[in-house]
Formats: sequence, structure tokens, C-alpha cells
Amino acid sequence: MDSPLRERVRSGDISWGDETSGVRMARTGAVFCGLGSLFGLMSAALPDTAVRDQNLLVLVAVVTAALGMALFAAQDRTPVEGFHAVVVAGTALAGVAVYAWGTGSAYVPLPFLWVTLFAFSFFPLRAALVHMALIGAAYAIVLSALDYSGTRVDGWVATVGTLLVAGVFVALLRDRLVGTILSLRQVSNHDPLTQLLNRRGFEDTLDIELERARRSNAPLSLVVGDLDGLARVNTELGRAEGDEALRRVAGAFIAAKRSFDSAARVGGEEFALLAPDCDEHGAYMIAERVRTDTAAAPGGLTVSFGVATFPGHGRSAETLLRAADQALQAAKALGRDRTVISSAEVSAPATATPRGGSDARVRLAALLSIAEALDVRDTGSASHCHRVSRFAELTARELGLPPDNVERVRLAGMLHDVGRIGTPDQVVHKQGPLDDRDWAWVRAHPEVGARMVETTDFDDIRSWILFHHERPDGHGYPAGLDAGELPVESRILAVSDAYEAMTSDRPHRGAMPPERAASELREAAGGQFDGEVVEALLRVV
Repeated sequence: MDSPLRERVRSGDISWGDETSGVRMARTGAVFCGLGSLFGLMSAALPDTAVRDQNLLVLVAVVTAALGMALFAAQDRTPVEGFHAVVVAGTALAGVAVYAWGTGSAYVPLPFLWVTLFAFSFFPLRAALVHMALIGAAYAIVLSALDYSGTRVDGWVATVGTLLVAGVFVALLRDRLVGTILSLRQVSNHDPLTQLLNRRGFEDTLDIELERARRSNAPLSLVVGDLDGLARVNTELGRAEGDEALRRVAGAFIAAKRSFDSAARVGGEEFALLAPDCDEHGAYMIAERVRTDTAAAPGGLTVSFGVATFPGHGRSAETLLRAADQALQAAKALGRDRTVISSAEVSAPATATPRGGSDARVRLAALLSIAEALDVRDTGSASHCHRVSRFAELTARELGLPPDNVERVRLAGMLHDVGRIGTPDQVVHKQGPLDDRDWAWVRAHPEVGARMVETTDFDDIRSWILFHHERPDGHGYPAGLDAGELPVESRILAVSDAYEAMTSDRPHRGAMPPERAASELREAAGGQFDGEVVEALLRVV
């Protein structure tokens, strides 16, 4: 993975310290202009000077000083590309200065030295050589214009050749220095085992990306992960195998991330990834690719992830890290080997007290996050589970269920499709009709969801979710139960889920008008849906 510094070097924008390349070039150019102007004025003012045209030399010195002041004033606004024009202007000024100085001094070509040093210090070698050609041409024009009694060709060759050798030497020194800086930065900011960013490099990159996200008003997603079972591998198989496992996970990160994402090993078995211009849905998909690749690798290791996105889950590095870590802890409490998205809406539905106590509540919060993440994956927003939850709550109240049952039905509405986490992406996003194998995955999701909810100790909710795709006519799944075997809460979930799906926009179709959705539900009453539940829902929506 390339660090931000290496990326800037590749683009020709090298940074030193806290300065950008443009600022550094402007300041250096201002200093060179100032010194050149000073030396020109001194040459014109010295007694018994051999200057050919003192007035012209003074004018060049003044213009050069003005150019230096302009560079200094615009140091943070001049693009790097604009300095090519500055060097061309400097070459012209140097040529005029040489002409004004005349041939009476042995130091006539020195004004071109300032331009040469600047070009070879900051521009790529190819661009610097182009400027060197312009300098040679300018000097040839000056020699032709002067009444020069010496051998013009010899003087031109000696001067331009010396300047060229000096410039190339400066460029080589620059490249060696930049390589040394990059090596030191690589060592200080990267983990030697995995070659990912270390904690220091990650924190620096997080600050940079957060500032960029604030300026551009773009999302920035943070994924934090923890490798499950590394201590067991180190104990049973040795440190070497543990190190190899860490390298495999790092390889999974590198394979899954985009070229401009930043992956890091921030602790012994802790990893993190920054995904600029990426919402929680995209970050969830990246984390899932890493998770599945890790689980499929030999060694039996898994990884758990938490996802948080700027600005929805936090606007500072501290709050974003806290949100992602809380989601990670929820993923681990749920049973590990899963990805959980942080959610500001989790706390309200999670206030219902499970019989299992506080630990079960943590697992419930993790399940709610997963339910929202799946909605984001499948529909692009987390509204489906919330709307089903609301419809189910209203219907349960209309049917006169006890308040405790109403609250649990609302919770079941949030979690009714959480088992879709076991449905492969290729099935979820498949274009065209599903085949028998695809339908097997789809029909399995109530059982997967029921097993997941079982960890919260909400046994009643577990059964409602398990049966919410059963039908009163006995043609539902997974067990083909009939009306007499179906809990009313499952029937409420079935009707609420269908009504929400029909009245919401989907990627492949628009929302159905409420009147038509009501007609569809009534036509299916007694077969696919419970008629009493259908009428109760339609009275309250």
C-alpha cells in the first residue's frame, strides 16, 4: 500500500514537513530572486565596475526583486505547474542580466546558475533538461548580441556544459535524499511484518482524510477489525504460524481495498481501514470481502469488524473511532466472524429488556446493526426494517395485543430479515429469475435469523421470525405450517413486510400506490395472509 507521501512523490508533488511543494518552491524562488537582485545591484554599484550597461542591470535587479516578492506573496496560491513559467521568466531575466553585465567580467554566465539550480532541484529530470535547453538557447542569443572577441562556441560549450553537470548532480542528490526520506517514512509509519500502515501512520492518515472529507463534504468510512483466535494459533502452532496468519489477513485487506484506501495494522491482532468517498454500504462490502477471505484461508481463523462513517457516526477522529470500536465489540459479542455497522438508532429499540440481561442486550444491538446493514446492502438505505417495525407495532396495537407483546413485535419487525446475512451477494443482486439453488438460499433466511436471535434470549421473537414467511394456506416456508400453527405475531410480520415492500421504491421498480397495495393484500387474504391482520394494518396506515 502506498502512503500519501509516496503518492505525492509519484505525482511530482513532494512535501517536506508541513509545507506543500508549491509553498516550498515559491519560498526558494523568492530567495533566489532576492539574492540575484542583490548581487546585480552590488555589481552595478561597485567602483571601477566592468558592467556594460549599469542602468539595464539595475532595472533587471528591480524586476527580479519584484518577481521574488510576488512569489512570496502568492506562495500558497501558485500551482506547481505555474513554476515552469516562473523559470522561463527567470531565464529571460538572466539573459538580459548577462547582456547588461557584458563581456568584461569572467563571471558573466553566473545569472543562469540560479535558474539551473532551481529547475533541477524541483522539476523532474526531463522537464529540467528542457529548461536547460532554453538556458542554452538564451545564452547563445546573448553571446551573438554581444561584441565578444573570444571564441563564442568554446565559451557557450564550457558554460552550458558546466551548468548541465551541476544541474544533473543536484537532481541526483535530490532523488537520493527523497529516497532516504521515503525509506525513513516507510520504516516509521509501516508495520514491518505486514507492510501495512502502523498505528502512527494510520492516525496521521486518518487526520488527513478527515480534513479532506470535511472540506469536500464527502463520506469517509472507518473499518476496524480484530483477528479471532490468534492467541490460540500462537500457543498451539507457534509464533511463526501466527505471523503468517497476520500476513494473510494483510493480504486480504490489500486485495479487497481500493487503490486509494489505507489499510493498517494498529495493534497485535487489530486492523483498520480508511475508505475515502465511501459510505457505510461500500465499507461493509469491503469488510465482508476481507472477512470471507480470512475465513476461507487455512488455519481456522476468523475476523470481526465494526464500521463507522463520517459524518453520520462521528465528525472527529475520536468519535469515529469510538463508534467503530463499539460496532466491533457488538460483532464480537454476537459470536465473532461478522461485520456490524454502527448505528445511532440502535439504542432506542434495544431498550426492551431481554430475559438474558445486559449481555443479551449487547448482542441485540449487534443484530439490529446487522439488520440495518443488510437493508443498506440490498436496497441502498436502512429504512425497510424500520418501516416494517413501525407497521408491525401499529397493527399489534390495533389488534389489542398486550403492551409488552407490542414492543416485542416492534423489535421483531426490525429483525425479521436479519437472516439474510447468510444469503450470498450473487443471489441478492442477481438479474433475472432465481433458480432452485438460489431459492434454497432465500428460503433458508428465516432459520438463519432465528438462530441469530436465539443468542439474545428472546425465544418468542425467535419463533416469530422463524415463521414470518409461513402462510395460512400451508404453502409457506420453512416448515409449511397452516393457520392454526402460526403465532399472530408471525402473521403480523408477514403482512407488514409485504405492505412495506409494495409501497417502497426499489432499484428495479417504483413504489406501488397505497390503494393498489391494499387491494393486493385483500386479494391474498386467507391464502398468503391472515385476513384479520390485513384489515387491522390497513386501518392504521
